[in-house]
Amino acid sequence: MTDPDGTAIASCVRMTEPHVIIIGGGLAGLAAGCYALRSGYSATIVEHNLALGGVCTAWTRGPYRIDGCIHWLTGGPFTALYDELEITSHVPLRRLETWQTYMHRVDGTTVPITRDLDALVADLSLLAPEDTSELARLRAGASDLLALAPTLDTPELVPWRERLRPLWDMRGALGSFLHFRRPIGEWAREHLHSPALRRFFAAILPDTAPTFFLLLVLGYLERGYLSRPVGGSAAFRDALTRTYQALGGHVQLHATVDEILVHDGRAAGVRLADGTMLAGDAVISTASAPETVLRLLGGRYDPGPTRTRLEQWKLFDPIVMTSFGVARPYAQHPSLISLDGVPPRTIGGRSCDRATIRVLNDDPGSAPPGHTVVQAMIPADYTWWATRGTRYHDEKANAAQAVIEMLEPGFPELRSAVRVTDIVTPLTFWGRARAWRGAYEGWMPNAELAGARAEKRLAGLANFYMAGQWVEPGGGVPTALMSGRQAVQLLCMDEGRTFHAKATA
Repeated sequence: MTDPDGTAIASCVRMTEPHVIIIGGGLAGLAAGCYALRSGYSATIVEHNLALGGVCTAWTRGPYRIDGCIHWLTGGPFTALYDELEITSHVPLRRLETWQTYMHRVDGTTVPITRDLDALVADLSLLAPEDTSELARLRAGASDLLALAPTLDTPELVPWRERLRPLWDMRGALGSFLHFRRPIGEWAREHLHSPALRRFFAAILPDTAPTFFLLLVLGYLERGYLSRPVGGSAAFRDALTRTYQALGGHVQLHATVDEILVHDGRAAGVRLADGTMLAGDAVISTASAPETVLRLLGGRYDPGPTRTRLEQWKLFDPIVMTSFGVARPYAQHPSLISLDGVPPRTIGGRSCDRATIRVLNDDPGSAPPGHTVVQAMIPADYTWWATRGTRYHDEKANAAQAVIEMLEPGFPELRSAVRVTDIVTPLTFWGRARAWRGAYEGWMPNAELAGARAEKRLAGLANFYMAGQWVEPGGGVPTALMSGRQAVQLLCMDEGRTFHAKATA
C-alpha cells in the first residue's frame, strides 16, 4: 500500500477483520465504534486527549467533580439511541420537572419553566399582559411541533415515501412552524410588545436559534422527555465507553491525527503526529469539518461546501465556564438559572450582562456533604483568549474574580466559601477536544439552516465518512450519537453489509 506521494506505508498497525479507524473519541466516535463493532467490523478510536468523551466530560478538583457538559438530555424519540448503546442499562435518567429558572437581578422577576406550560403562560401573561395572545399561540405551537419527530436512520436509507411521512404528520403544525420559523430575537421584536418578555426569551436560549426550536424544547419538557443522567456527564460518558470496550473496541489515547491517508481514491488509514501510521478499510472522522476537510485531507476532496459554510454559517459562541467548589450547599437555589439584568462588566474582552448558572445541588456525587459546585457560563471571544500570550493565566484569574462579583448578590457568602476555582476558556475546548475556535457544538442552528445537513461523505473519496457535532446544525448529545449511528449505516450500505443497531443473540 502507498500513500498519495507513492511512499510505502510500512509501519502500519493492521487488523485481520474489516477495520474502521475513528478519529475522535467523543460521543459520536464512541457511538460509531459501537455500531461498527456490532455490524462485523473491528474498530480503533484515535483520541487526541488523555481520556474519552470529548466535550461530554467531567473532572475532579480536590473533593469536587466539575461537570462540563449535560445540562439537560433530550429523550422522547432519542431514547431508543440510549437504549441501543446500553447507556440506560447503567445510568438512570431523572426526569426534569423544571427545565430552568429565569431570574432578573434588577426587578426581581423570577419565572420557573416547569412541565406545566399553562402555568408558565399564566406567569408570563402577568409579566406582559399586552402579549397574552402571542403567548397563547406559543403554547399551542409547543404541542403542534411535537409532530417534528426525528428519524434515527440516515436519510439515504429512508424510502421516499417514508421521508414524506413527517411532512404529512406535521400538516396540522404547518401554521405554527411558519409563524415561529424566525430566530428568537427576530420573532420577539416582531411579535412581542413587552421589553421584559423579549429579554426573557433572549435569555433562555441564544436569540439566533429558531423559535420553533424553543417550542420543541417546551413540548418535550411537557411530555417528560427532558432529563438529567444520575451521575451527570461522567456517568453518561462512562456507560458509553463501557459498551464500546465490552464489544472489543480498541483505543489509542493522547494520539493526534495529522493526516488521513488515501490510496486509489479510498481512505486507507491515518498518520499520527509521531509518525505512526494506522491502516484501515474505512475512516470515520468526528473532528470538526474545517480540520477534517481542509487540514487532515489537505483540501483535496470537495472543500467548497466547507469553505462556504465557514463564510455563511454561524458557529456556536464559545464560552468561558467558571466553576467554584464552595463550602455551602445552596440547597434552595434552582439547579439551572438564566441570570439576567446583571450590571454590565467586561469579562474576557466581551461585555456581559447575563449568564447561565448551574448549581450542582441535585447531584450528591459532585461535592462533599454541605458543599456544592456553582458554575457560570458566559459568552467568550476566541480570538481575544488566543492572543493573551503570557497574560493568559492572569486573565483567567481576572475572569474568576469578575464572575464572583457577578454571582455574589444572589449567592450569600460565596467569596469566603470558595475552596476550588476551575476555569475553562475557548482555548481549553480547542486544546482538549479540538473544538474549532472553541465552538463546542459546531454550527449554530437558525431558521435558514432548518433541515440543512453537512455531507457525511465527500465526493471523490470512498470509504470515508463524517460524524459528530459538525454534521448537522445544532449539535447536542443525541445528534452526536445519531450521527455516529448514521455514518456506520452508510458504511454498511456502501459495502453491502448488514447494519446491526443492537447486539445479536
